[in-house]
Amino acid sequence: MKTNEKHPEWNSRLSPAQKKLVEDNSYTLEFRPNEPIIKQGFSANHILYLEEGMAKLSVSDQERTTTFKIIGSRSFIGIMCSFVKKNFDFSATAIKPSRVRLIDRNVFEELIRTNGDFAVQMVSLMSLMTNKIVHDLIYLSHKNVDGALSTILLELSGIFGSGQFQMPFTRIELADTIGYSKESVINSLSGLQKEGIIRVSGKNLEILDRKRLELISKHG
Repeated sequence: MKTNEKHPEWNSRLSPAQKKLVEDNSYTLEFRPNEPIIKQGFSANHILYLEEGMAKLSVSDQERTTTFKIIGSRSFIGIMCSFVKKNFDFSATAIKPSRVRLIDRNVFEELIRTNGDFAVQMVSLMSLMTNKIVHDLIYLSHKNVDGALSTILLELSGIFGSGQFQMPFTRIELADTIGYSKESVINSLSGLQKEGIIRVSGKNLEILDRKRLELISKHG
């Protein structure tokens, strides 16, 4: 779920004229924390690029919501899904104040058709992101609840760049994300807190003993 894929020069393979074309056919929107950026099922008329901020990507059905990725600044939002259907099959929600650039989908597709170097760059990017998501999901599925939870907490700490952060999802969403029950997640959080490894207050969490948390993540 963690993301380190930063793309400060995603448009480096575009000519000056093509960069101007993107600029003329895109605009930016600001989002507050917990504000929806994308709603699952809505029409995918734009390619979204998170210029600044942080967001979580989730899939919902009638029973649960599963967060499958958290992204930071200078990342495309769900580009690996954007060309599959004309509607988004996932939702995106801002975690921090965020600025998103919306690029006209038709213009983006035309650039891919007419610029081979840019097309290869986008295919490579989507492949890397898809591979990372699949790897993370398989990795978590082989861990017990303490190991999976510790892994998620360490990844969130890395994304936020701090040992103190606010959990970006509810206990139920967290449980669905790591594949365990809500009760198991609550018990695991409580156990880690009793051991002095973390401190939890509502959605606020602080890692007190990173080395022990890393050991649990590795061996759990």
